[in-house]
Amino acid sequence: MIDTRKTGAAAPNPGSTALLAVFTLYAAGFLVVGPRGSLADDFPPIHNTEPGNAKPMPAEEAAAGMELPEGFRASVFAAEPDVQNPIAMAWDDRGRLWVAENYTYAERTQRFDLSLRDRVLIFEDKDGDGRADSRKVFTDTVQMLTSVEVGRGGVWLMCPPQLLFIPDANQDDIPDGPAQVVLDGFDVAQDNYHNFANGLRWGPDGWLYGRCGHSCPGRIGVPGTADDARIPLDGGMWRYHPERKVAEVLCHGTTNPWGHDWDKNGELFFINTVNGHLWHVAPGAHFKEPFGESANPGVYERMDMIADHYHFDTTGSWTESRDGKANHLGGGHAHVGMLIYNGDTWPEAYRGKLMTINMHGMRVNVERLERTGTGYVGKHEPDFLISKDPFFRGTDLSVGPDGNVTLIDWSDTGECHESTGVHRDSGRIYKIRYGDARGTSFAKPTCLAGEGKLPQLWRDYQAGKTTPDQLRALAVDPDEHVRVWAIRLLTDFWPLDWVTGPNPRAAYPRDPATRELLQRMAVDDSSGLVARVLASTLQRLPVEERGRLARALMGRKEYAADRDLAMLTWYGLIPVSQTAPGELIEIAAETQWYAVNRWIARNFATRYSANPGDLEKLLSAATAMSVEGQRETLAGMAEAFRGLRKAKRPSGWDAFCRLPGVSNSPEIVRDMSILFGDGRALAEVRAIALDDKAEMKVRQNALETLIDARPEDLRTLCEGLLKVRTLNATALKGLALFDEPEVAVLIARHYPWFHPDDRAKVIETLVSRRSSASAMLDAIASGQGPIPLSDITASHARQIQSLGDSELTALLSKVWGELRETSAERRDAIELWKNRLTADSIGRADLGAGRALFGKTCSGCHKLYGEGEKVGPDLTGAQRSSLDYLMENILDPSATVGKDYKMSVIVTNDGRVLNGLVVSRDGTKLVLRTATEQLTIANDDIDEIQESTLSAMPDGLLQGLTDEQVRDLIGYLMSPVQVPSR
Repeated sequence: MIDTRKTGAAAPNPGSTALLAVFTLYAAGFLVVGPRGSLADDFPPIHNTEPGNAKPMPAEEAAAGMELPEGFRASVFAAEPDVQNPIAMAWDDRGRLWVAENYTYAERTQRFDLSLRDRVLIFEDKDGDGRADSRKVFTDTVQMLTSVEVGRGGVWLMCPPQLLFIPDANQDDIPDGPAQVVLDGFDVAQDNYHNFANGLRWGPDGWLYGRCGHSCPGRIGVPGTADDARIPLDGGMWRYHPERKVAEVLCHGTTNPWGHDWDKNGELFFINTVNGHLWHVAPGAHFKEPFGESANPGVYERMDMIADHYHFDTTGSWTESRDGKANHLGGGHAHVGMLIYNGDTWPEAYRGKLMTINMHGMRVNVERLERTGTGYVGKHEPDFLISKDPFFRGTDLSVGPDGNVTLIDWSDTGECHESTGVHRDSGRIYKIRYGDARGTSFAKPTCLAGEGKLPQLWRDYQAGKTTPDQLRALAVDPDEHVRVWAIRLLTDFWPLDWVTGPNPRAAYPRDPATRELLQRMAVDDSSGLVARVLASTLQRLPVEERGRLARALMGRKEYAADRDLAMLTWYGLIPVSQTAPGELIEIAAETQWYAVNRWIARNFATRYSANPGDLEKLLSAATAMSVEGQRETLAGMAEAFRGLRKAKRPSGWDAFCRLPGVSNSPEIVRDMSILFGDGRALAEVRAIALDDKAEMKVRQNALETLIDARPEDLRTLCEGLLKVRTLNATALKGLALFDEPEVAVLIARHYPWFHPDDRAKVIETLVSRRSSASAMLDAIASGQGPIPLSDITASHARQIQSLGDSELTALLSKVWGELRETSAERRDAIELWKNRLTADSIGRADLGAGRALFGKTCSGCHKLYGEGEKVGPDLTGAQRSSLDYLMENILDPSATVGKDYKMSVIVTNDGRVLNGLVVSRDGTKLVLRTATEQLTIANDDIDEIQESTLSAMPDGLLQGLTDEQVRDLIGYLMSPVQVPSR
């Protein structure tokens, strides 16, 4: 709680809940602290769903009980009711702490409670005693808030699926205007409610960095970006440049990154949950992810974490390392929040150490970062902090302006797979101090502080004071870290191309002088870290220029055994296999990075049936390879062909088999010769498809082979693979061959097991036949099927309708709703309004006036931001950012009518005819919502009920409104945050 000793109010007794109910206004502009968690008067009341009445330890007691090294102590900076559900924090340049509170995060069954809102608080410790003196609410109008950052004229909020910017140019802590959407496409998966985008933080280069988990893949871009120009995001890290409005995905993979920081040299590291916990970022990298394949089909192996240890027992499931069972290892698998201590307040032993919260271990783990040849390794050190509060669930920790560490605690036992509900009215902010020392204040990020070439370089670069000539001059600096950053900044706006080919976005200048500099450094620079950055930079070069730089790097024999460097180089060369395969053949003949031989051979062999020439030329060139290169070429071929039953024998195969590096692998040669001869037995192929230790791409090959061969047990085989994510999409192809209702039921039952990207294929398969479409609709109607009704789109409905079965169409109408074509007149009206409501026009909307119009015209049936009636769909989570969606539903509401929103006509015994939406009905009465009121009618008074095919939403909603009013209403409906009422 705010320290009332400094306000003149009586200090409350922490044990008395009655005294917690009333506080006083601290100063003008500060929020009055009140009951139910000090919420503002118009803030929706919060509620807990965690069973029982469990409470965390009193904050002061929890702080006093923390185990810390000698000389350190924990104190309460703030606690409930002044802070609740803190999910993220940031420091501003005035030394104030900004905290994001998340109330909308809900239990597994609900995912998000959109009747609530989230908010951003500002805390200030004016006298530096480690306790907040004051607290402001900056905004309480957002939802699904996961992160906050401050700077560049305002406040940045991650509210998936959008990155928002709230301007506050005069820094008076009052928004200058409504939130602006600067990026979108950070989707939240339908069956997931964590692993989504989070972690905003400024980098030393002036970019805004963030993170995202694998389970919520997205396609990001500035609003309005066409889908084919959006950047796929499948776990990993991304960044955004506020001035240039450029977004970039830096790396892919890992399960759920939830913490990152830079060391004093500007090297970026992040923390991840579940699989390996510690990662060193290299732009263009594909990191290991245990739950799926890389988005790039040319990626055959992915880079591993850099820690040489785990904090849980890897011999079993990570869930078995809870409840103290992994204390000797570090407490468990779930890591949240991260810092690298770069301050000057704590003892020297902690400088440069990486700290992360271990959620289930209720502690803070410590890693020592040691330099290796081309990167770093993380070494386990004794845990720094252990909490005795069973509610302790730290979500972030940060070095503050005084050099001490601040830690925020979500304070809830029900999260991170524990799933016992949500406890919303507790939260803590702790200060971890070393003695009474206070260090030198610094700006953020902390690596910008101090003197030296690097901090000065970053400050100059952000201020626009550096030139390419200056940066090229720094590329020969004695300090390897300066050279690394010279490369990074020289290529800062050369876009990454990590997918499959040349980047479709607009080209940026790539000056020849810089390219020649990179070439010389690849040959001569003695730093392994420089080599790593050059390998990463390959993906910023035009595809036609990558081979030259790659060959220079691969000529360095000292890096031949460095797996990460080889992988980074290969990731840059993948598109070269399409545009200049001959260059890869030359590289394969001369390189001593033998893993690259394997990947080149596998790439060519994968495309062998469509383009046999590249593989055959590679086999001919193998005579120039070393023995190791020949052996790896054979291994790459074997990996590509594994799972196939039969393949055409490549010309030159017999000569290739006589090479010394090939003939010493007789078992592989024999297996491949069978493949090129009579072919493998189906039983062998079947065994590969069922081998859960085999690589997923290989298993897919085998299953596709079986689908082509159509053995008698194909159905049974495919049904058994429906729970294997990624492979089940291939099994779906096999099951699509069977026109049997029970197959459709089984497919529908396994819907949640499919990757989100594959679920549309599941529904498309089911709606392609009458039997399967009927089975799917029956399952939805019974409430037993896991396919949400909301996943059935109008196009799916039209496909079902096109099957021409009247009974099926009737079932569709009953389960899903009515579907009809939009008339030409209505299509013209939709296009007219879409042309009027341009981005510029909507940008001038008076959102407060729009909110008032919503209250008059829409709130009687719809909720938005927790306000209104939930008769029709709640619009908070709808596709409101799409103008097409809004105009089609407003101007032609009956084109697609959900079964729950059809108009009903009620004829009463006294002759009245009432039109409206039946809200509820029981044995005695019916509740009807008309256009103007809600009526309760006794069943005995009803003569007849007729269900219309029309929507209960009235036509002509925009009639009688001026163009400006329509603009204001649509602007408000599209607003990503709630706005002040008028």
